[in-house]
Amino acid sequence: MRFLLTSILLFSSFVTHAEINLKDLGLNSAEVEVSPAQLEMQKTMETRHRMLKTHEILGLTTLGLMTATFLTGDEGADSDTHMYLGMATGVMYFTTAYYSLSAPKPEGIKDRGTIKWHKRLAWIHFPAMVLAPILGYMYKQNENRGKESTGIVAMHPTIATAAFASFALSAALMTFEF
Repeated sequence: MRFLLTSILLFSSFVTHAEINLKDLGLNSAEVEVSPAQLEMQKTMETRHRMLKTHEILGLTTLGLMTATFLTGDEGADSDTHMYLGMATGVMYFTTAYYSLSAPKPEGIKDRGTIKWHKRLAWIHFPAMVLAPILGYMYKQNENRGKESTGIVAMHPTIATAAFASFALSAALMTFEF
């Protein structure tokens, strides 16, 4: 019986909870007032957080696609599979870049630590990701014509490998604590 009464009292305290006000917490309204500038900064930071979280998720997805593309790039592999994976990787890569580049960055936020290296590596993988699909297309055209690729077109595998390696390192810097 005592258990039943205790259970009813506990349950009723959860169901009929009273609203807590600032005074109950030992605060007054002047202490918690927020200026319009602070509200705007909060909204900016929430948008930044959301966009960079999306950038992170898309970046890891892009790394998966990029790995599949890299693994199917061998001479004996099905070149159509490699081509379509490369196209999907390119779309995901530039979508990922959009979320990073368009995320609002309030004044006073300084890049430090692994973020600096993450951004520095973009100077390698971004131009490589611009060149790799163009060179890949030209490489494929030469292959279809039975012609051997020469010059910069022959550099497609090397440039794509540089993009993959620098992008993977960039993702690793942000994923694992060093």
